[in-house]
Amino acid sequence: MNKVLYVARKVKGLTEAQLAKVLKMEEREYIKMERSLTEVSAPQALQLAKLFGLDAELFLHTEGRDVRLLKYASDQISGFMKSGYTDTLPQQYVVNIVSLGNAALRLAADLNHAVYKQYELEQDNEALRKLIAGT
Repeated sequence: MNKVLYVARKVKGLTEAQLAKVLKMEEREYIKMERSLTEVSAPQALQLAKLFGLDAELFLHTEGRDVRLLKYASDQISGFMKSGYTDTLPQQYVVNIVSLGNAALRLAADLNHAVYKQYELEQDNEALRKLIAGT
């Protein structure tokens, strides 16, 4: 769920239908966007930023970061396997290297995710405090 979008809409007392109309979209499409089933586009984020007096970036980044982090780890492992470095190694060594690399990438991704999640929550809290103080 795009929590900032949901709370901002509620604080302003807008319905899903009203905000959909402001964004010139169908209500069902807006609902998908608020539930993070579809992404907020850059123009929509700018429009929302003007409407709510918040930073546009807050509306762009929603759930789904885990998938992107896992894709990054997978891409890194694939790149290593395609590089040719493993062609002369015994198969068991390759399996061990990939396992270690996979674990390291997963831990690095988890750490990055935790740090970014903390930053994101701090930004969300700051934005929501600003929004509530302005009402």
